[in-house]
Amino acid sequence: MRNALISAMLLLCLYPLCSLCQGQPAGVSSGADSSAITSLPSHYLQDVGARSQKMDQAITDQSTSYLRKLSQLEARLLNRLQTKDSGAASRLPPADYEKWEASLQHSGALVSRSASTYVPGLDTLATTLKYLQSRQVSIALPGAASTTAATVSSPLALASSRVQALQGKLNETNLIQQYISQRRQDLAQLLSRYTQLPPQITRAFARYKATVYYYHQQVEQYKAMLNDPQKIEQTAVAILSKSSAYQQFLAKNSLLASLFRLPAGYGSGTASTKGLQTQDQVQQTLQQQVGGSGGAAIQQQVQGAAAQMSSIQNAVSKYGAGGQDLNMPSFQPNSQKTKTFLARLEYGTNLQVTNSSYNFPTTAALALTLGYKINDKSTAGVGLSYNLGIGSGWKDIHFSNQGLGLRSYMDFKIKKTYYVTGGYELNYMSEFSSIEQLRSRSAWQPSALIGLEKKYRISSKLQGNIQLLFDALYKQEIPQGQMFKFRVGYNF
Repeated sequence: MRNALISAMLLLCLYPLCSLCQGQPAGVSSGADSSAITSLPSHYLQDVGARSQKMDQAITDQSTSYLRKLSQLEARLLNRLQTKDSGAASRLPPADYEKWEASLQHSGALVSRSASTYVPGLDTLATTLKYLQSRQVSIALPGAASTTAATVSSPLALASSRVQALQGKLNETNLIQQYISQRRQDLAQLLSRYTQLPPQITRAFARYKATVYYYHQQVEQYKAMLNDPQKIEQTAVAILSKSSAYQQFLAKNSLLASLFRLPAGYGSGTASTKGLQTQDQVQQTLQQQVGGSGGAAIQQQVQGAAAQMSSIQNAVSKYGAGGQDLNMPSFQPNSQKTKTFLARLEYGTNLQVTNSSYNFPTTAALALTLGYKINDKSTAGVGLSYNLGIGSGWKDIHFSNQGLGLRSYMDFKIKKTYYVTGGYELNYMSEFSSIEQLRSRSAWQPSALIGLEKKYRISSKLQGNIQLLFDALYKQEIPQGQMFKFRVGYNF
C-alpha cells in the first residue's frame, strides 16, 4: 500500500509534464537583442544596486533587533521559571541567538549552500543581471557620451553582487525563522512539564510567541516588497522581454528553472520529447499501479495521505501549556506592526458646510488630513482646514477667506465599518486678508468633538467616510457654532 501510494504521487507529478510534451510550440524568433539592451534606462544599474543594499541593511537591522528581543524575553522567562524549578534551564538546548546575530553581521557565516529562499521578483532581477553580464553589450550610463562594455562592467558587477548578497540574506532569515520556531517549541515542551504555572510565566511566553510571529510577518513583508518592483525595473524587464534571447536565458538560468530542469532543446520539436512517456502511456501505467480508474484511485489515496499528515501535524503542534496550537497566534495580530512608517500613513480629505448666520456667509470647510495607523483598529492624525466663504444665498454668491483650522483626531473601530471618532480643533473664524492676522492666539476658538464615523470601500486604494460629530464647546464659539457637525470625505 505504501509503495503504491508513493508511485501514484510520483506519476501524478509527471502527468502534467507529459501532457506538455505532446505538443510544445517552437520558441520565439530572436529580435534586436543589442538594441533592447542599449535602450535600458540610464540609472537602472545604480537604482538596482542602491535598492538591494538598502533592503539588505533593513533586513539585517530588523533581524538583529528581533534576535536580541527574543534573547531577552527567553532570559526573563527562564529567570521566572527558576523560582519554580531551579533546574529548568538545564533541560533546554543552549541558545544560539548571538551566533545568528554574528552571522548576520558577517554575511551569513552559518548559512549552508543548500539553503535557498525563492522570491519571484528577486529571481527575475538576479537573472536579468546575469543576462546582461553574459551579453557584454554597452549600456548608456548617465554622464557618459559613449559607454563601452568595459566601463559598464563595474556598475553591473556591483549591482549583481548586491543582489546576490540580498538573496543570501533572505536565505539566512529563512534559517533564523526555522531556529526560532524550533526554540519556541523547545520552550513549549519545557513548560508543558508543569501543570500550574504562575501568570507572569505564561504572559512572558505569550510575549515570546508574539515576537516570533511578528518576525515571520516582517520577513514576509520584505518578500512582498521585493515582489513589487520599482518602475525602472519594470521598464527594464519590459524592454528586454522583447528579445527572444532574454526570454530563453530567463527560462534556463533562473532559480525557478533550476528546480524544474528540462532537457536541452525542450520545445524545439519532436526531438525534445524523445524518451519521455506520452499521456496515454502514463495513464496505462497508473492503471497498472493502482488498478481501475487511475485518477479516482490516486485522488482517494492522496486524500487519505493528507488526512494522515494533518493528524500528525495536529499531534505535533498541539502541545505546551493548555495544548495551544503553536502555529497560530494566541492574540489578535496587528498587521501594521511589520509595515514601514510610510506604509502606515493614511492621507485624507473631507468637507463640512456651515449655513450662513447673522452677518456671516455660508462656508465650506475643506480639510486635508494625515493619519498614522497605530494598529488595525485605531488611527491618530492631524489636519489643516480652510474655510471658504461662498456667500449668503444663490443670489449673493461670492468667495472670501473665512478662516483656517488646525485639527487633531483619533478613530477607533467598534464594529465592521463603524468607528468612534473624536478630536480637538482650533479654528480662526474671522475673515482675513493676510497671514499676519492669524498670529493672534486669542482669535483662535477651540472645539472638542466626539461622534460616529462610517467608512465604506470605493476601490482597493480609495475609501469614503461619513462623520456625525458633537461639539462639546459649541456654546463658547463667537458667534455660537453648530452643536452637530456633518462631514464627508475620502481616505487613501
